[in-house]
Amino acid sequence: MGKIAAVRDIFGNSLGDWALALAITLGIYVVLWLIFKVIVKQIDKIAKRVGNKLDCIISNALKNSKSWFFIVIALFFGTKNLNFEEYGFVPLKILILTSFVQIGIWLSIIFGDAIKNWSEKNSPNSAKNAGVTIVSGIGKFLIWSAILLLILDNFGVKVISVMAGLGVGGIAVALAVQRILGDLFASISIMIDKPFEIGDFIAVGDIRGTIESTGIKTTRIRALSGEQVVIANSDILESRLNNYKRMEERRIVFSFGVSYKTSRENLREITKLSKNIIESQSNVRFDRGHLKCFDASSIDYEFVYWVTKPDYQAYMDIQEKINLALIDAFAERNIEMSRPTQAVFLHGSNC
Repeated sequence: MGKIAAVRDIFGNSLGDWALALAITLGIYVVLWLIFKVIVKQIDKIAKRVGNKLDCIISNALKNSKSWFFIVIALFFGTKNLNFEEYGFVPLKILILTSFVQIGIWLSIIFGDAIKNWSEKNSPNSAKNAGVTIVSGIGKFLIWSAILLLILDNFGVKVISVMAGLGVGGIAVALAVQRILGDLFASISIMIDKPFEIGDFIAVGDIRGTIESTGIKTTRIRALSGEQVVIANSDILESRLNNYKRMEERRIVFSFGVSYKTSRENLREITKLSKNIIESQSNVRFDRGHLKCFDASSIDYEFVYWVTKPDYQAYMDIQEKINLALIDAFAERNIEMSRPTQAVFLHGSNC
């Protein structure tokens, strides 16, 4: 009779009670899973129809809902009719634990997708920037830290004491790695402020080159001479930076000198002649031209024009055409270009 009673009474509940709890659990799980699938499908339809990024982010987060989360919910409600005596708190604690973990998964995915969409919207190349990864990682770390503290608090751990200990330890670590943290936050600042992107041609101090990558601590630049230059992110932000990739037009100032033997008629003609040559070039907008000054061995002219294409190669091609055209025009008019000369006048003595 004792063995029969033990079979019929498992952990203080009869086989019939356990069978009923199992049936209720399975029923609740199936219903919850079907409802969840319908909700996700509807959100997907709305996201595709409206094209709202927020709907896509929420849909992606919900798709990462774990099956064990629904199983725990089903078990919690399915075992309501069972008597666990002094362990009656266990189902609720398990539900709280799994709920916090699932919420952490949802928030991590939402935050990561939001950062990714923001970076793609503001800068297509920033996906290669380590700052995006850093911000995403820090955000997820903070989310899971908060989830862990909530879990510990629900299990009776004194969270305030834990946070105080972590705060003191965090200050000590920050002081030890302040240089690294400075470069880390500089990388985040580069990502947010976007002074340059991958592929931009920049000048930092005496370094000129193309941005190849921005990491957690350093930025790598391919210099004009071919070598790769590695600069700390904090050093870049502390320096004056010129971004030539974002130049819309290039302002050109160039000058030349002619000999003092040049006739007055030609001197008056040079400004108009040079202006016509400059304006005849494509992708050029003339600004001004003047006889500027009298040098020791030449009469100097200065001209300013704008190249409407920022490309340096295009500017050099245009300047070369202007120089050659000036040489031909001056040759036709017998205008001599100046060169450093010194005239010595000797006066004979009457002695």
